[in-house]
Amino acid sequence: MAQVSRPRKRTVATLKNTILNTALTTHYECGFNPPSSILGLIPNYRNDRGDDSAYILSCAEASLPATSLATAELTNDHSGITERHVYRRQYDKTASFTFYVDRYYRQIQLFETWIGYIVNEQRDQSPNYFYRVNFPLDYQTSIWITKFERDFNKPGTSSYEVYTDDTITESVSRGGNENYDEQSLTYVFLNAYPISIDAMPVTYEAAQVLKCTVNFNFSRYITGATRPNAISYPTTGETTDSSSWVGGEWRNHTTGGNSLIASTNRGASDVLDWEARMKAKGITLSKTGRIDDI
Repeated sequence: MAQVSRPRKRTVATLKNTILNTALTTHYECGFNPPSSILGLIPNYRNDRGDDSAYILSCAEASLPATSLATAELTNDHSGITERHVYRRQYDKTASFTFYVDRYYRQIQLFETWIGYIVNEQRDQSPNYFYRVNFPLDYQTSIWITKFERDFNKPGTSSYEVYTDDTITESVSRGGNENYDEQSLTYVFLNAYPISIDAMPVTYEAAQVLKCTVNFNFSRYITGATRPNAISYPTTGETTDSSSWVGGEWRNHTTGGNSLIASTNRGASDVLDWEARMKAKGITLSKTGRIDDI
């Protein structure tokens, strides 16, 4: 049973290091890392110094991602109690970023070019115009948001208090050697790509800075805010890295070449056994996972 702590006196130093030492919304940095196929279409993406500050610094608004757990209800195991057990983690469908647009419209050009590349768009006014969408790995990338504070990377001092039987017995100062690099927080969005650009109104009324809001689709995110637990269940790959797990022929891009489907863990070994049995019967699969012939 959990041990309930008793209320105790707090000092001003404790208040300063807790409720008065809050994070602010105005200190962050975003990186978008366009794929090489996109950079080839935008030769001036980086400036003369070789960085992409025009896009990093112009990101006026972003959001740290949301997540939730999907649960299943159990109503008959215990009398009068409804239990909810987790079976899946869910992520937001999109991540939105708002940019200040410079006088060269570089922010608009980047994401219009990126979206145009996804569908192989051409400047064709023909009534019979058509397009063919590129393969996902050609336009997906990893983007990130790093949240930090104004004293980031600045040596500072801090202190904490030691309690014994609810009484302060010692106040310890950490001195000036603490490195504030550790006070940043980064979210990395995997398999991300721009899926839409919001409308950008223009008007003859009072002048305002033109803003461009881009919505990115992504599969999931990883963050340094979590402390992962070592995997205890068996996997079919040589490591616990899911990207190297065996998914069966034409079911994992890292092993099959052109797959869109991946199987992991015990399901992967089941797929391999099933394919072996089918091949023994003369049944083969195409690259799309459909039965070719018998």
